[in-house]
Amino acid sequence: MKLAALLLALAACDGSSMDSPDAGTDGAVGSDAPPGCTRPAIDATWLQSQLTSWVAGLASAPRATSTQRTTARTYLMNQLATIGWTAQLHMYTTGANVHVTIPATMGTGKEILVGAHFDTVTNSPGANDNASGVAVVLAVARYLVDVPCRTAPVTIVLFDGEENGLLGSRAYAPTKTAANVRAVHTIDQVAWDQDNDLRFELEAPTPTLEAEYRAAAQVVGALVTTVPTEGTDHQAFRERGFAAIGLTEEYVGGDTSPHRHLAGDTPATVDT
Repeated sequence: MKLAALLLALAACDGSSMDSPDAGTDGAVGSDAPPGCTRPAIDATWLQSQLTSWVAGLASAPRATSTQRTTARTYLMNQLATIGWTAQLHMYTTGANVHVTIPATMGTGKEILVGAHFDTVTNSPGANDNASGVAVVLAVARYLVDVPCRTAPVTIVLFDGEENGLLGSRAYAPTKTAANVRAVHTIDQVAWDQDNDLRFELEAPTPTLEAEYRAAAQVVGALVTTVPTEGTDHQAFRERGFAAIGLTEEYVGGDTSPHRHLAGDTPATVDT
């Protein structure tokens, strides 16, 4: 999943909504950065194995019933704890989101939110929809361990209830104030690329977010296309005035998993 690297590259681009002191994509420190301000290499040694492990771990069973989703939440909180972050539950009437805010270590930048939904439809293990998106969000959380100079808080949130009408994200969005949030990035289905062109779709981005992702895509050798797609978690934030973007494989472009919402959406059918 090139998207994990693309999100880190986003942090390396000037003016990025993943802002931190200037450093190169290989971890080199910019001349205006304080001592010790390094950024991890985009092609981290742990990345491939962790993405594979997280997809397999989450997609070992469907995540549709209350019991299944409770099991998934426990798994996700344990994974975040292993990374080094203590997550909490955000409860709402019919479910619960998993979230943790990783604090800034310097500066007072506006909050950045990175999220993906973890639930599935009935009888689908949901490896692509959406263990793949969750794995990328967990990778962002892991990358941030190795970013000692964080100029803004980053909230990692794993949404419940997306498949039943964006319930988790619509419950979570009112807990934030749009004026205090620089950007919301949500990720849904990013592990299918049959034509191997490494192309992602940017769903309804603001002009600023589109420009940032296009710059980041050049860094990692990916391609991006802008589409007007809504209907997933970024919509819940856009409705409330947040600068938000959804990220996906070529859902509109047609290069998207044929296993969506089916029993065949297994780890064996995704491309990490």
